[in-house]
This record gives sequence, C-alpha cells and structure tokens, in this order.
Amino acid sequence: MNRQMKTLIKRWLRVLVIPLMGFALNAQSAGGDAHGYGDHEEETHEEQKGPNGGKLLRDGDIELELAIFERGVPPEYRAWITHDGKPVDNAQLTVTLSRLGGQQDVFSFNKQEAFWLGDGVVTEPHSFDVTANLRLEGKSHQWQWESHEGRVEIAADMAKKVGIDTEVAGPGSIERHLQVYGRLTTPPDQKTYLRARFPGVVKAVRVNVGDRVSKSDVLAVIESNESLQSYELRAPMAGVVQERLANVGETATDSPLFTLINNETLWAELKVFPGQRGQVKPGQSVHIEHNTHIHEGQITHITSPSGGEPYVFARVTLNNENDDMAPGDLVNGKIDVEIIKVPLVIDKRALQDFRDWKVAFIKVGDSYEIRPLELGRSDGRSIEVLDGLNAGDHYVVENSYLIKADIEKSGASHDH
Repeated sequence: MNRQMKTLIKRWLRVLVIPLMGFALNAQSAGGDAHGYGDHEEETHEEQKGPNGGKLLRDGDIELELAIFERGVPPEYRAWITHDGKPVDNAQLTVTLSRLGGQQDVFSFNKQEAFWLGDGVVTEPHSFDVTANLRLEGKSHQWQWESHEGRVEIAADMAKKVGIDTEVAGPGSIERHLQVYGRLTTPPDQKTYLRARFPGVVKAVRVNVGDRVSKSDVLAVIESNESLQSYELRAPMAGVVQERLANVGETATDSPLFTLINNETLWAELKVFPGQRGQVKPGQSVHIEHNTHIHEGQITHITSPSGGEPYVFARVTLNNENDDMAPGDLVNGKIDVEIIKVPLVIDKRALQDFRDWKVAFIKVGDSYEIRPLELGRSDGRSIEVLDGLNAGDHYVVENSYLIKADIEKSGASHDH
C-alpha cells in the first residue's frame, strides 16, 4: 500500500470511525490560483507566488502572475505581466478553464491602471485545468496546469464496495402536500363473526385465539339438536382468530362463536377539517408515515363520522402484507394537493453542507467533485435545482458524506 493510500485511509477512519481499510482514494492536490483543497502532506514542491499572491509563471524574461480576486467583488481573474521586470501595456492574454464534465470558460483580459482584468466571473467551484495563452511582441507563450479543489478520485470497484451510488439529474415534479393525521382501522369486510348454522352441542373446537387460518379451514364441529347430525363450522376467509367463545360441550345458539379478522389490508382514516376540505378529493396520492416508514396509497373515498365531529375522514387503503401495522396505530399523511413540473430536480438525500454552500457531488469517470447549488422548492424528497447542475449530470445520492469527509480532511483551504 503506497503512502498516499495509507494517509487517506487514516483520514477516513478518524472522521467516520468505520472500518474502511483498503479504501483507496486518490485525492487531487490543489494547484494554482492561490487556493485549493489539496493534500498538503503529499505536495512535492512549493508553488511559486508573485508579489500579488497569485501563481507566478515564467517563460524566459516574460513573467505572468495570475490570481483570482474576490474581496468585495465576485471572483474575477487579475493578471500582472512583465518583460525584463517591467510592466507590459500591450499584450493579448486569454485564460481557458476546462472543468470536470467538459465545460470550458474562456477569459480575455483588458488592461486596467494597475493590472489586467479578466472579462467575467470565475464561478465556483474553482476546480479546473488551466491554459494561459499570452501573445506579446509577436511571440506566443503558453502555460498549462491543474487547479483542482473539492475533487477526489475513487475507483469504480471501491465506490461500489462502500455504497456510493449515483442518479441522473433531470426534469421532474415537486409535490405540494397537505399534512393530516389519523389512525389505522380494519375495513368492515375484513372482519367477520361466525355463528352456528343450527343450534346444537359443540363437539370439537379446532382453533384458539391468535391462530391464523385459511379460507375453509374447520373451526369447530357442532351436533345439530334437530337432526343429531354433526356439521363443520368453516372459516369464510383467511385471517386470525381474534375471539373464541366456544368450548366443547357448550350449546351453540345464535351468539357469535368466533371472530375472524384479516389485517393484510388496512384503512388509514385521516381527519380532514373544514379549512382543508376544498383541497382533498378521492384519487389523490397520499404518503402515510407509520413508525418512520412511508407507505404509499390513494384516497379511496371521503366520509363523515357518525358522531357529528367537525371533520371528515379521507380513507386510504394500505397493504399490510408485512404485518408491520396494526389497527389503532397513529399515522400522519401527506396528501398530494398539487404537482408542480420543474426543469431540474434531484433527490434531497444528495445534499451536503460544504463551507457556506449546499452542494451535491457530480461523477465523471472515476472523479467526484462538489457543485454548489442554488435551490428552489422541495417536497421533502425531491428538491428543485435552479443553478449549479445540468440535466444529465450524474450526481451522488447514497453515501455522499464519505466524499465530503475526504475532501475536508484533504485540507479545505480556499485562500486567494
């Protein structure tokens, strides 16, 4: 294991306290433009700085100092050009920034009183491959270098091993919700009371409270008083025996002998008050939260309770095949009352706090890099992106905090 790999593994262990031995990240060291998130422990040389704090570039007796300036102004390029140590007034300078994903930003420079000024804002992140072209006195000079920040390299097999998953940014919808509350109940057709068909003596009882039965299973055997013939009392549906009121030797009359209940399907009865009533109608989708789990359903019908309460019930049928819900449980629901189409959305799980930004991490090949975002509306699951990502970008959804942790531990400086 090389030195860089060992350094990165130790860093992850200190931050995350999880066993990630063997997790080989190749963090990109910062270079240029007076700032970066580089691994200073791994730097092999000291970058030359000019008198204005910028990156100093030389070609014979030509010197170019280039810096990003942002004190009191949006980030802008400033340059100082000298020939034989004397400032130059007549030159042509362009700087091309090649960003992760293929975008290129080109800056032309104009002479100011004390420096040369680039025409445009150097948008974040300040992470790119830089090409500076200078035309002076009929000769061309070119410099190229990497200036990466907020970027790491993770091999595909390692990303898969630690669960770093991506999705594609694109158009989608934001839901406007109405918050409501209620309880779970058993639908009337999922509960039945079994009585003897003919009065008689209970000769056998085959089930007990809590037993799960299938449709047509025998629950009891009864001897008719009139014919003295025995007949079987069978389950009319699958379910669980909730009550047993029959014992061998007792007389069966018209009173219930068993109560069967089937909770594979439940109703969520959600209270909708008068001020909300105009926004609710059958067919609307509802996200039901129960014990931190989300169950999806639709409003099947709206009905008034029998006691004259100041609300109506919006009933949602829920699948309970996993038997993780029970009648009487409290639930809350988010009713979709409006679906808003937006040009670009991402999964809200992708967001991380980084410096004073909300960021997502894009993936290009084996490279991952921060993207500061301007965000819009959210429904708790998806969030609108106004600026910072493009449709088609692959962004990290699962375990993006691992990437953030490594970048921060690589030396999160941002000095200009």
